[in-house]
Amino acid sequence: MLVMALGFGTMSLTTINDQKVVNVVFGPTYTALWLGSCCESPLTAIERDIVKRGYPPTTQYLIISTTSNSVTYSIYP
Repeated sequence: MLVMALGFGTMSLTTINDQKVVNVVFGPTYTALWLGSCCESPLTAIERDIVKRGYPPTTQYLIISTTSNSVTYSIYP
């Protein structure tokens, strides 16, 4: 079973396997600049940053936190 909790600007991921909590390992963590305006989603800022860093556009990521001008995310390994 997969359990996901989504709050304002944060997301946590926990998997439960046979009643045991299993930690999920992520790759590197990056911070991307984000305008924080109503016209740009933090997802746009992350996707732009992923391509700039040389990852393929299909790279999967998890948002760690957002502020008014940046968004921090981790890459799935």
